Amino acid sequence: TLRRKEGREQVFHIDDLAAGAADIGGGVDKDLARLPTQKRSNDPIIALCATDRELFIARESGALLKCSLPHVTVEQRYQLDKRPHRMEVNCNATRLAYIDSSSVLGMLSLEQNKETGAWGSVLPFERKDAWDFRWASDNPELFALMEKTRMYIFRGLEPEEPVVSSAYLCDFSDLEVTAVLLDELVTDPEGATKDLIMHFDTKSLRDTRELLARVSVHEAYAFVEDRPHPRLWRLLAEAALQTRDFVVADKAFVHCKDYVGIQFVKRLKRLDDERLQEAEVHAFYGRFEEAEKVLADMDRRDLALDLRARLGDWFRVVELVHKGGGGDDALLTTA
Repeated sequence: TLRRKEGREQVFHIDDLAAGAADIGGGVDKDLARLPTQKRSNDPIIALCATDRELFIARESGALLKCSLPHVTVEQRYQLDKRPHRMEVNCNATRLAYIDSSSVLGMLSLEQNKETGAWGSVLPFERKDAWDFRWASDNPELFALMEKTRMYIFRGLEPEEPVVSSAYLCDFSDLEVTAVLLDELVTDPEGATKDLIMHFDTKSLRDTRELLARVSVHEAYAFVEDRPHPRLWRLLAEAALQTRDFVVADKAFVHCKDYVGIQFVKRLKRLDDERLQEAEVHAFYGRFEEAEKVLADMDRRDLALDLRARLGDWFRVVELVHKGGGGDDALLTTA
């Protein structure tokens, strides 16, 4: 185990760290190149994972050490009944999942039991034939799991409907799992395309999209309020802006703490032309072609010209000027 102190790297033997010797300054400067020849442990490290504040070390005996960072002092000790070969902790460090040598995924609660006062307990959760998993980076209850050729998304310990896939998990955030078809990529790396990257939505994200397509934003607001998440609030805000429901849009932006969105709604309210509001909404969400078309239909090529100039799309600025969109010699010189 390494840590930096006063600009130097210090090395700790795992046996010293577990015994507490390293906690009181037992670390000594070492030549890292000679580390493999140092004394070996009878209970070696078999898995590691970390957050920005904690380091978790699993040993062959099943012992699990929780160390604080950056001081690398042992805070808690747990005992696993399995030997994990891979483990990961969720985003708030309350649960740790691991896959053992038999491809069985287990889970450990890292919180203190209020009744017994003990730290850590094995949860009644086990999945066989597991080969990959990933916690959501923004929700401690969500994680994705690969079993054989199926991908499951779990909320708490309850799975959603599985999806057939053999992709390797890369990221899980904003209610969306990103995975890559690594076998195909390794087979033909020169012919790699974006099709090798796959995206899977959680059930709440799919349900919200379907609901917004069928019901009013007011009904969808109640649905999202029961399942709050910044991604769902952003979806609701976009749908509300499409229908010019500024009250719901403003509330949704407040819930997802989007200050830019809140200010955008205020600016839209000051516009008295619905077509101009429509163009602004298109531009806000990056649909610049649609925004320019709306402005052109309004015979406001000057605003279309201003939009392209703000985007730095000078080739399009020149085209619009030649088409009679306004502008002057100074603008053409800039373009």
